[in-house]
Amino acid sequence: MQTQNRGALLPWLALLTIWTVWGSTYLGMKLAVETIPPFFMTAMRFFIAAPILLLFASPAIKRGEVRVTPTQLKSAALIGVLLLLGGTGLGALAQRYLDSSFAALMVSLSPIWMSTFTALRTKRSPDRKVMLALVVGLIGIGIMVGGPGSGHISLLGVVLIMTSSLAWSYGTVESRFRELPRNSFVSSALQMLTGGIALMTISFARGEWQELSIADISTKSWIAFCWLVLAGSVLAYSAYMYANRTLPIEVVSTYAYVNPVLAVLLGAWIDNDPVGPNVIFGGIVILSAVVFIVSGHRTRHGTIDDES
Repeated sequence: MQTQNRGALLPWLALLTIWTVWGSTYLGMKLAVETIPPFFMTAMRFFIAAPILLLFASPAIKRGEVRVTPTQLKSAALIGVLLLLGGTGLGALAQRYLDSSFAALMVSLSPIWMSTFTALRTKRSPDRKVMLALVVGLIGIGIMVGGPGSGHISLLGVVLIMTSSLAWSYGTVESRFRELPRNSFVSSALQMLTGGIALMTISFARGEWQELSIADISTKSWIAFCWLVLAGSVLAYSAYMYANRTLPIEVVSTYAYVNPVLAVLLGAWIDNDPVGPNVIFGGIVILSAVVFIVSGHRTRHGTIDDES
């Protein structure tokens, strides 16, 4: 009986891990990039996390169960660039211009972008509910950006975080239609390695090496970086894969609107992010749109998923 109870509880613990860890990564990225160049930080995050994931896959690799074809490698590279360079890399850069809570609320529109990209990919007209939610979500962003007391919100930061969200959403949808390695740990590790190479290339091109000073990296940034590697890139990913296998699709998708709420609370509590009336009201509008679409919409290929 105890074993059955434990087995029934584990999926919910995995979902709780996703809610808390992914919600905290927005603040983690903001703290990390305070003293670590954003693209360099993000590249190193994935360069460290990838071998850890390969360790999890080592038993299957030793048994000869893992075979990666050239097509799968190309697909993993493409998805890695879209998700990790376009999504996470630009998201980390945006953290230098935005409050972590505001960035998280902007990213909460990702499920809506995913629904739209899926409709385009399948050449099917999107559901009217999707379009309505998209419009409502954009209105929410307008309230947050244009409301009283929002002068601290950077237009460049908004463009970066929106581009990040679009890249992440498109990469997520493409990953459903492309052939990837069957072993999820190997697939993710390959995406991290290729995405990390792209991120490091951008870091060199931006001259981040001239900005980097190991001695000047704060303790707060070191702690945030370690959290992003171990909790954000390793633990939460594993928890997501387990929850996705054992819980209903709609339940797993709730992280898309739980994460921003937690990010707002953490940003206000730990980093003293300002939370004005326009942020609160706009956030409610955005989250309402996301709840509306995620709770009632299912993609043809399964759940709508996302990361930090």
